[in-house]
Amino acid sequence: MAHIQGNLPLAMKEENERFFRHFVGTPQTSYGADVGKNIKLTGANVFLPVELKELTEAEVEKAKKNAETETICEIEVTKDMCNIYGTLHGGCAAYIIDLCSSTAIVCYGLYTATDGTGVSSSMNIHWHRPITVGKKLKIISNTVFVDGLIRNAKSELRDLQTNKLYVSAVHSTLAGGSRTAALRKSSKEKAEKINAKL
Repeated sequence: MAHIQGNLPLAMKEENERFFRHFVGTPQTSYGADVGKNIKLTGANVFLPVELKELTEAEVEKAKKNAETETICEIEVTKDMCNIYGTLHGGCAAYIIDLCSSTAIVCYGLYTATDGTGVSSSMNIHWHRPITVGKKLKIISNTVFVDGLIRNAKSELRDLQTNKLYVSAVHSTLAGGSRTAALRKSSKEKAEKINAKL
């Protein structure tokens, strides 16, 4: 996992990558997997509102719940991702945002030993300028609000070299879905073990 930069513990980076690949799936199991398999998770960070040193256990838990997590993903825009004008198709942009914003929420869940998986409830997307074939993108996603069943993350699709903003979005999810229950339980157990070692 040396390709994933950031301050999130290595074991959590590995688990986030595992979740990401699970939800991308394969072309036989999932829509968009031919695109999803080319997305690379390159960064995972957690930002705390305060330093954890010299805090009581209760204060540490409260600080962790107020953490913000960030993930960075990268992909190159290929012809099969574009519309007839040679620019990134809006549906493909939504697919990328769905996957990448979810990595930030899963990252939060791993860090706080809570369930970070869920199902989409809404996605608000703003296209600022077209993205032409061949562009290399970085997708920066941050948690905005995570509490109980409700999770929100924002994502930005930016040019990898120039940092130019192309697309921004807010993605809302809700905890739920019986198919991921076993995966969530496994993740929670692993997160608790990781946190116990920290």
